[in-house]
Amino acid sequence: MRDPYEPRTLRGVIKKTLPLRTFFKSRFFNNPIYFPTETVSFEFQEGKRRLAPFVNPRIGSESIERDGYEIRTFQPPLVAPDRPITNDTLAQKMLGEAVYNSGMTPEDRAAKIAARDILDLQDTIYRREEYMCARVKQDGKLLIKGKGVNQLVDYAFGNVTTLSPSDRWTPTFDILGQLSTLARELHKCGVNPDMLIMGEAAANALLKNEPLLKMLDNRRVELGEIRPSQLENGVSYLGRILAPGVSFDLFTYNEWFPDENDLDSTGEPRLKPLIDPETVIMQASSERTSMLFGAVTLIDKDGQFVTHMDDYVPNTWFTQKPPQRFCSISSRPLPMPHDLKSWMVLKGVVTGA
Repeated sequence: MRDPYEPRTLRGVIKKTLPLRTFFKSRFFNNPIYFPTETVSFEFQEGKRRLAPFVNPRIGSESIERDGYEIRTFQPPLVAPDRPITNDTLAQKMLGEAVYNSGMTPEDRAAKIAARDILDLQDTIYRREEYMCARVKQDGKLLIKGKGVNQLVDYAFGNVTTLSPSDRWTPTFDILGQLSTLARELHKCGVNPDMLIMGEAAANALLKNEPLLKMLDNRRVELGEIRPSQLENGVSYLGRILAPGVSFDLFTYNEWFPDENDLDSTGEPRLKPLIDPETVIMQASSERTSMLFGAVTLIDKDGQFVTHMDDYVPNTWFTQKPPQRFCSISSRPLPMPHDLKSWMVLKGVVTGA
């Protein structure tokens, strides 16, 4: 009989786990790249528009420069949740288990609890990855703060704008004109933006904008439509708007996260929307991004260090005093955009918050 705590068995449990709501990761960071080291390096290249030179046929060709590139090195944060199984854990019946005479031995119960724990731990990593992807898309940087960890991963993203009072989305403001101007800036970088991902307050302001609604009500010219529908993965599709040179599909994302830096009166983290309510992300649906995974080094049952080049690495160990067995999953994920000029972010579009 296969050992239920053997890492190969635990990894099999992981592969059967389905993600929760992971719109940002599934849509924009679904290309995994694995590294054999704890640090990862990535190449950024900014292409330039060039015209082939006119030359005199007696002189011949003229040399043009190659596009340069920059190599940056990052250290992906270590994510490593664990959960112990103790005597107290085994003494309690499992969820769904018969109260009396279930026929389950403590060994059977321990194996089932370990399998469930692996699934729960995997879900926490999925949520953390989704949070990381959402922050990168909204801030262009990632604050990694935890027990003994305080690090800022800055991608040097410069396309975040906090709107001034005169540029905010009031019921009479020319929202479409503002979006068209921003889209032209992305066009200059070779990007064709076709998506707007909005926080709740931004979406409500857009849907109540009088010039936009009047334009959509034009019976002679098709300039878009507002037709809300619910998609999978917590995404809502609002419709499409058109303007000279641009066409946007409108989305909102209904997912929440516990803010560990904002506790309620009972000491529990308050739930916050994953997309800031007054934030708008403009980008192309064809944007190229990756999820980088640094290597994870563990000690095997023989006491040897083993480095794993993988996304999620399960592990188990035990202690004698007190008697308990731990199950854990370790990962070193880091969302990585390929082109830092491929999207734009507007913040504070309603009140400046």
